[in-house]
Amino acid sequence: MKHSSQFGLPKKRQKALDLLQKAFSDGDLDENDYENRLELAMKADSGEALKLVFSDFPDQYVHQITSSKVVGKPVTATKLVVHQNVDKLSLNILGGKNTVIHRLSEVPSRFFTIVGEQKISFSSEELTNAEASFEIVTVVGETKIDLRAHCLEGAVLNLRLTKVLGEVNIKVARGTRVVDQTKKVLSEYKYGLKSKSWKKRFMKTFSSDDEKNEIAQSNDAPTVNCTVILEGLCVLGTVNITEYDV
Repeated sequence: MKHSSQFGLPKKRQKALDLLQKAFSDGDLDENDYENRLELAMKADSGEALKLVFSDFPDQYVHQITSSKVVGKPVTATKLVVHQNVDKLSLNILGGKNTVIHRLSEVPSRFFTIVGEQKISFSSEELTNAEASFEIVTVVGETKIDLRAHCLEGAVLNLRLTKVLGEVNIKVARGTRVVDQTKKVLSEYKYGLKSKSWKKRFMKTFSSDDEKNEIAQSNDAPTVNCTVILEGLCVLGTVNITEYDV
């Protein structure tokens, strides 16, 4: 029986996920096609199986999977795992709550929202080039997570979601990788792009060449090279990922 080699498969799979997200962000894949290919990539048990995910892509896509060159900015193989208070819980019932993650040992790592709204944002430099985990439980409510802070540069965030009849809305900056590994029951995962630089694009249209160059230099969109891994169970409702260019 022919043996299907899995040597190097984790690295090849990560490259495949990065390329799928890039193709989706560039508008080359629609949402359904992206999600179907993402599922196939996660289930692939060999490099040949991964190639099939890109069977109708230009040759350079398959070449990037099989080559040893890392696509984009790689995630550091070993990350500092920060100390968190795993027993501390933020419970929000029938109300609104806003939490800023600063000193990780002093703030919750578990967030429960029941028939309410909870907003979570980050300002801790401890997360730069480090790995952290958070549990997000949303029942008939909404949890908003803002991951655009520069302190998340090089970070790996593991978000374990339990969502029932609610929504989880996550804002990310350009450069962020989102890997969706959640199990879904009548639930949706949506990835969209949102631009706030329309004014500069309008000005660029009606400007001289010199002015266009000046506007282009000032319009470099900030990036946050962060990896977000979504796990857990989603029952009804939606997980929305929105990428911002500013």
